Amino acid sequence: MPRPSNLHDSKPQSDAPDVEQEGVIKYQLEHRQEHLSSEPRLSELIVWRSLLFDLGLIGESPDRYGGLGYGNVSIRTQPGKFLISASQTGRTRRLSEDQFVRVLNCSASENRIRSIGLHRPSSEAMTHAAAYDAHPEIQCVLHVHHPGIWKNASSLGIPTTPETVSYGSVAMANHVMRILESKPNQVISMKGHTDGIIATSNSPPEAAMMLIKLLALSEAISAKDPLQK
Repeated sequence: MPRPSNLHDSKPQSDAPDVEQEGVIKYQLEHRQEHLSSEPRLSELIVWRSLLFDLGLIGESPDRYGGLGYGNVSIRTQPGKFLISASQTGRTRRLSEDQFVRVLNCSASENRIRSIGLHRPSSEAMTHAAAYDAHPEIQCVLHVHHPGIWKNASSLGIPTTPETVSYGSVAMANHVMRILESKPNQVISMKGHTDGIIATSNSPPEAAMMLIKLLALSEAISAKDPLQK
């Protein structure tokens, strides 16, 4: 039997003083805990997420971000609906389908999300929803962390959100939507979210390859200027 819906507004405290941590849910969440039906498109997303994990773009480390997991991925399933990796799954290299959550509805104006799954959705679910709302061509959103890409966004030609706009917020969702409306397939640096980068495209391989290319370019910049690391 599925558990009844519950409304969550969870804002746990972080131990790291200078970095807003992932895992801090800033939206109101109405979540129903139950197993999800199988989704054929999810297997491809899981494979590419594992590659991003191997590259250090997704993960969990005791010396980064207060030891909390970082990075999350999603794929559109229907208009207004998507599957996103669950909160704090960064430590796991290869996720199972049970570690994803189906977002049924997202209202930025009410700062509220409805979802089903065995776990809560990522704290970045509002930003993912904004990306899908921005353009129907967007089918996949990859949120990763990399200090080199993030610091060198200007040199790499990556658009950025304002430094004053924090992760997981309605303001972040609005800025991301405006950037993607004119160009749906691209990478964005979130200046108010330390090392935070998102890539959007019509498939996981295309979104991942954009990130991999930028990773190589940022490493080349760092090789010329070690202070950029």
